[in-house]
Amino acid sequence: CLFRKAGRAMDFRGSSLFILFGGCILFASPSFAFINSGKLPLPKSRDASGSCSKTTMSLRKDADGDAISWSLDRRSFSKAALGAAALSFSNPNAAVAKEKAGAWAKHDGPFSPEELSGFSSTPSGLQFKDVEEGTGPVPVPGQKIKAHYAGYLQSNGKKFDASYDRGQPLAFKVGTGQVIKGWDEGLLSMKVGGKRILVIPSDLAYGKRSVGGGLIPADSVLVFYVELVTLAA
Repeated sequence: CLFRKAGRAMDFRGSSLFILFGGCILFASPSFAFINSGKLPLPKSRDASGSCSKTTMSLRKDADGDAISWSLDRRSFSKAALGAAALSFSNPNAAVAKEKAGAWAKHDGPFSPEELSGFSSTPSGLQFKDVEEGTGPVPVPGQKIKAHYAGYLQSNGKKFDASYDRGQPLAFKVGTGQVIKGWDEGLLSMKVGGKRILVIPSDLAYGKRSVGGGLIPADSVLVFYVELVTLAA
């Protein structure tokens, strides 16, 4: 049978019904708990004591003698299973695409002098270097944008955050103080599609504040790999 009583191999406790396929919950009920092994098609017949039939699945009693009775129409199950399979596997290359998108912003270990050379500087002390210029429009102050990023401590090269890891760019109104000063300044001169590395001095970042429980220490110089993804309404 495709199902096993919960609390056995999977160690699910309580009285809930979960049918899983491809990592998705197909069905949930407050009465029973079973685990789908993922094998399709459904078996055609089993005996009546713990039966799976061509059209239904049911379990009359468990090993402890608890009275239970539940059945599932094969057509309904197949429809749900196929739906979950489509949801799980509709884009099998999504993880690969996500990894590729942020590959340029990956960095390991301390920054070398060579990696921090060739930057342009602004009067504020912000340093930037374009990796890819971009071909789209330049945002104006107050405009909503979406940007991907990966942030590192210049002191040791340790990553403290990255939108690439979440697969979701950050949306905000640029030039309005919603982000650190170095971001506002650095992104306002970028074109959509552009990729840039920013070296942000502490006074344009978090200054004397320690952020994230010490994840970003006070007076930290930050290195951001930023990509201007799009302008938003």
